[in-house]
Amino acid sequence: MNSKQVKFIFCFLLIILAVSFTTGCKSKKSNNQKTTKSSVKLSNSTKNITLAELLPKTDVVTGKYKKELPEKVTDEYMYGTLAGQYGKLDVCEEHLIKTLKMEKLFIEAHHNLGLCYYKQGRVNEAVKEWKQTLALCPTYAETYYNLSIFMMDMNRENDAIELLNRCVKYDPFHLKARYALGSICKQKGQNQEAIIHFKAYESKDRGDPRVLIALGELYLLEGQHDASLKAFESASRIDQKNGKVFYQLGIAYHRRGLLDNAIMNYKRASELMPNNVDCYINLGDIYASRNEFASALASYNAALGIDPSNSYASRKAKVVEAKLLEK
Repeated sequence: MNSKQVKFIFCFLLIILAVSFTTGCKSKKSNNQKTTKSSVKLSNSTKNITLAELLPKTDVVTGKYKKELPEKVTDEYMYGTLAGQYGKLDVCEEHLIKTLKMEKLFIEAHHNLGLCYYKQGRVNEAVKEWKQTLALCPTYAETYYNLSIFMMDMNRENDAIELLNRCVKYDPFHLKARYALGSICKQKGQNQEAIIHFKAYESKDRGDPRVLIALGELYLLEGQHDASLKAFESASRIDQKNGKVFYQLGIAYHRRGLLDNAIMNYKRASELMPNNVDCYINLGDIYASRNEFASALASYNAALGIDPSNSYASRKAKVVEAKLLEK
């Protein structure tokens, strides 16, 4: 996999998953606090910071967790964190800085202040806060994840992967990191490694159709047809509007020789993805194998209606048309 492919994965993950506060709530952007590329503050020293500079020297926790601190400090922290959650980044920054003045060893406050800076495009300050977070708590998994996003944005894939691996070392069921690692391994063709990461994700969250689809595809590639079918069936029950699920389910039934089920799912997929040529070609192949030549011709012609240059559909249409004329 080239760097552009990896970067695409991580850019997508950045949009969907990154910069969420440790409360797990999604942030809401305010109109007056949008970050543009021109406002991003990133120095060469931060851009080129080495992994060794970021990583803690020991595994000893020297900071303090929220649960260890007095209510006055944690109230200030929660006010700032909630402000960040709702896109009030100036308020978030003000209260988290005030929190750290009261308790400079507050682990979560350093982490969330880094997120606040990152959302503002103040990358230098964000990385500094995350580095401090790891100095206080070398096992703080979410910080490794966020730093991996930063590294990928700098086109430093190997460093990003190393940080993701450290993330899951300290939190084996970190969903975002497991999904990222699974996606990377899948793109690289490292199917067994990808399955391990997606299964770890699934052990904590069994209801994510993206993971079930990925597992179904990987099982197909590995020849594990029963497991593939089970994964796609689970995905189809969760997301009944996803054409890709029904297409893959059709393939799973097709490979098992369960042709009626394959037809049903290919048809459902074609309804949800009307411009998908493969649905119609696969239907045509099944009908042709059953000597149902009229249905096969209709399916191939439907494929050609979408892609007139498809040589396979054109050739197969001529074959079944000739069969019809023989009758």
